[in-house]
Amino acid sequence: MVDQQILGRVLKEAVKSGKYTLGTREVLAELKSSKVVIAAAPRPGAEGEVLKKEAEKNHVPVIWIEKNSAALGRLVGRSHKVSAIALRSISDQDLRQLQA
Repeated sequence: MVDQQILGRVLKEAVKSGKYTLGTREVLAELKSSKVVIAAAPRPGAEGEVLKKEAEKNHVPVIWIEKNSAALGRLVGRSHKVSAIALRSISDQDLRQLQA
């Protein structure tokens, strides 16, 4: 389970720095330049599987959080649903804490 305080801080820093990409299709296009992907609880179906496979292929960790896409959207300050967010900048310590 992901520590909510760390997750909130990491997402807030990413949004402030502008080094992020929102949305599954956009994240898939930007995987090569991403350090980590944070995704809402996986929905059954192809979209989550494609994200998982492409991230593995590009050696990018995916952190599935136990929140839906509306809650993830609120965490990044959006009024709409966000299924995934790719971070292009994150400290190694924060990444390890999120993966723990």
